[in-house]
Amino acid sequence: MAVFNVPEAKFVGILTFTSVGPVRVGAKRAGNVLYALRLRDGQLVIPSSTWKGAFRSLAEKLAKTLQLSDVEKLAVESVSLAQNMAEKRRVVAGLVNEFTMTLRGQKTEHFDPEDVKRVLVEVGYSEEELQRLENPLDALVYYLEYYCPVGKLFGNSVRAAGIRFLDTYISTETTLKPGVGINRKKLTIEEEVLYFVELIPQMTSIKLVIVGEVKKRGDTASKLFASVLEAIGEIGLSVGGCKSVGCGLLLLKSSKFHVVEYAHDPSGALIANPFKTSPIDLGNFTKWLRG
Repeated sequence: MAVFNVPEAKFVGILTFTSVGPVRVGAKRAGNVLYALRLRDGQLVIPSSTWKGAFRSLAEKLAKTLQLSDVEKLAVESVSLAQNMAEKRRVVAGLVNEFTMTLRGQKTEHFDPEDVKRVLVEVGYSEEELQRLENPLDALVYYLEYYCPVGKLFGNSVRAAGIRFLDTYISTETTLKPGVGINRKKLTIEEEVLYFVELIPQMTSIKLVIVGEVKKRGDTASKLFASVLEAIGEIGLSVGGCKSVGCGLLLLKSSKFHVVEYAHDPSGALIANPFKTSPIDLGNFTKWLRG
């Protein structure tokens, strides 16, 4: 099931970070060395999935600080943090009786019959399916995911991600950091367990490219993305592994965003090449996102 809405604008963001400490993005292990992720030509890689995970983790924390509608708040507190469909079903199970009453036309504390029907039709249910719905628990999950601002940005069961991260490629020498094995039960050092971790060194310049579409400026998802970017601008972003030993902190050095509003580009020339637009900085971009 998927939701398709006409977006208001497209943007490309270029964020340049400086690594405060070394960065660990691992690949294979050979002997007692944990190697960094590389291309065949030797370039180091921070994959898009690593960036997405770091941004999403921050968004999940910040979403709870926003002014949310009742159903958005319910979605953020339940389905946004669940890792899979089974977990989503489990965390919303307590609402299924109320949701079933709503499906029968009764307005309840959390749900409105007309809105529930509209959303479920939009995510792919037919009128006939709604009349003889066999699994209201799944329908409840889809309804909440429709309203989840985190899902609107990073994707979920009913929405494609609104923002996309490109892989980052880095050409630099690496460092090896020694480590020792830990007995987790005894919380002691394991004898004769020495290993090395290959790291991107500190003070490395790291560039991230983000491509996205904004459904509607000023909606909760846009405000959430603005909050994420503002937080990164103030405190930085942690990526990769070994964070407990001081790895992974990136500070934002510079940023620029190219924005194309579809209504102002009838020919599609700027959509094809957003870099023809004048770039704006992070402050003006987040202000624009907030409407």
